[in-house]
Amino acid sequence: MSHGHAKTPEFDQGASANGKTVAGGILGRIDASPQDVGLDESKLDLLRRSIEEDIARGHSDGSVLLIARHGKIVMHEAIGYSDRANNRKALISDIMPIMSVTKQLTAAMVLRFVDTGRLALTTRIAEVIPEFASGGKERVTIRDALSHQAGLPMQHPLEDWKDGNEAYVQRICKLPFEPAPEGVANYHAGAAHAVLGEVCRRLDGGGRSARKIMEAEIFEPAGMTETALSLRDRPDLVGRLVPIAIRDEGPGALPARDVEQVSRICQDIEFLAGGAFSTGYDIYRFAEMLRCNGRSDGRQVLSPAVVKIATTTIQTGNKRHGLYTDVVARDHTDLFPANIGLSFYIRGEGIFITHMGTLCSPRAFAGSGFGGQLFLVDPDRDLTFVHLVAGFPQLYQSRKRSQRICDLVISSVIDV
Repeated sequence: MSHGHAKTPEFDQGASANGKTVAGGILGRIDASPQDVGLDESKLDLLRRSIEEDIARGHSDGSVLLIARHGKIVMHEAIGYSDRANNRKALISDIMPIMSVTKQLTAAMVLRFVDTGRLALTTRIAEVIPEFASGGKERVTIRDALSHQAGLPMQHPLEDWKDGNEAYVQRICKLPFEPAPEGVANYHAGAAHAVLGEVCRRLDGGGRSARKIMEAEIFEPAGMTETALSLRDRPDLVGRLVPIAIRDEGPGALPARDVEQVSRICQDIEFLAGGAFSTGYDIYRFAEMLRCNGRSDGRQVLSPAVVKIATTTIQTGNKRHGLYTDVVARDHTDLFPANIGLSFYIRGEGIFITHMGTLCSPRAFAGSGFGGQLFLVDPDRDLTFVHLVAGFPQLYQSRKRSQRICDLVISSVIDV
C-alpha cells in the first residue's frame, strides 16, 4: 500500500505530536528516556554542547540529530541554523541534501532488484547497458560498481552530470577502464551509482524514471514519505529545503564550487550518487529497516540475506580509501582503509580516522555524505544514530568531526 506524500503530523514546522520547542531548536518524537534504554544522558548533553560549540566557531551552521536504541527514539533535535545567512533556525522538519547518503539509497534499489531476481551481483553492466562495454570495461560487474571498484574516475565536474543521469551515463560509457593504484579503492564520487541507476531503469523496462523506481521499491515500503531523488515531483518539500554552504575553505577532496550547487541542480535532475533529499526521521527509518534485517513496520523491504551481504562483508579487503590520499598527506596522518561493503561502510577492526567513530563495534555499518551527513547502525549495541548537517566542513574535516560525534554517542551506552 502506498504511503503517499502526506506530511507526518509530528514533523510540522515548529511543532511535534509529543515534542516541544527547546533552546537548541525543535525536539521531536521521543519514545523513551535515555536511562530506559541504557544510555548515559550526560553524554548526550556533551553531544549537544559539542555541536553548539562547532556552530559558534563557524565550523558548521546546524544539525538534526536522532538517536535510538532497541528501536526507541531517545533524542531527536534540531540545533542551530538551517540557513545562517537568513537567520533561519534549524527544524527537525528541514529537508536536507543528504549528499552521498544517496548512494546507499541507490544501493538499496539495486539490492531490491537482486532480491526479486531481476539482477545478480555478478551481472556484467554491459549485459544491461551494451554501450558500457568499451575501453576495457567489459568485465565490470554490479558488485564492482557497488563497492567502488569499477575502474571509473573518482570525480567528475558538475558539467558532466548536470544534464541528467542518462546523459551522464552516456559520457561514462565512452571512458576507458581506469584501474586504481595497487592497494587502493578509487571511490567513485558520481559515476558508479549513475550507472547502477541506469541499470535499474533499463531492467524496469524504461517506462519509469529512476526516482519513481526508488520511490516505489524503497521509499514507500519503508515509510519514507519525505525523501525524494530530485524534487521535480515534490513541491511539498521545496519550501523546507536547506541550502548548501561550505564552511571550510581549506583544500579538500571535492571542489567547493561543485558541492555548493548540488542542492540547486538536483532539485530538477536525478543524481544517483548525491542528489537525494530527506529528513532526519526518514533517514532513521531507512537505517532502522536495515538494522531490522530489511523489515519496516511489518513489511519486508529487503531480504535479510541481501542486507547481510551488503552491510557485513568488506568487499574492498585491505584497500585504502583513495579519495583522501592527498589530504591525509597534508595532515601528516596515514591513509585509512576504505572498508566498503556493497556501498555501505563497515567499521571493521583497527584504530584509524573513521567517520563511524573509533568506539563502535566492528560489525557497525553506515552511510555517509559530504559535510557530515551520516547514519550509523551498531548492531552489537542495538543502536541507530542519524546526523544531518547544515553548513558543511570540507570532506576530511567532516570525517574527523563525525568520528568525534559518533564516539560521544557510542560512549553513552552503559549497559553493554
